[in-house]
Amino acid sequence: MSIAVALLHSPSLLILDEPTNGLDPNGIIEMRKLLIKLNRENGITIVISSHLLAEIERLATHVGIIHHGRMVFQGPIDELRRKQQQNLTVCLRTSDDETALRIIAEQVPAARMEEGRIVTPAMSNKDIAQINRVLIGRGLDVHEIRTTSNDLETIFMGLIGEPAP
Repeated sequence: MSIAVALLHSPSLLILDEPTNGLDPNGIIEMRKLLIKLNRENGITIVISSHLLAEIERLATHVGIIHHGRMVFQGPIDELRRKQQQNLTVCLRTSDDETALRIIAEQVPAARMEEGRIVTPAMSNKDIAQINRVLIGRGLDVHEIRTTSNDLETIFMGLIGEPAP
């Protein structure tokens, strides 16, 4: 209802605070479609304040990230993703992580233990497969290998200096 009232005078700028808050999944999708349509077809610039980072990722072309009252990033969302590409990691868990870390560190010196798992800088699928073969060849069971996702939440946590969940 509030958005309808705000649109009565054909504004060029619309400022919204948590526009999908309290909506069911269908309502969220409809709101998202409406906002995209208003921007593309009517040329309305829309500024959204939200804690729902997945929604921002689906809607925004440009973002500003504020942490403790300080702007830590401002720019196109694609620039934010490129900036954070260097911070991607590979996480591993094995039947003996201490031994696995020593083995992996022979090939990847930056490998380290972090929050109960082995963490390495991002690497190619070929390199990940090679490490997996080496670990299995040395008699270790590999329980998990995953790369960190590059979603907005992970990027945000990296920018504010907190580990991603």
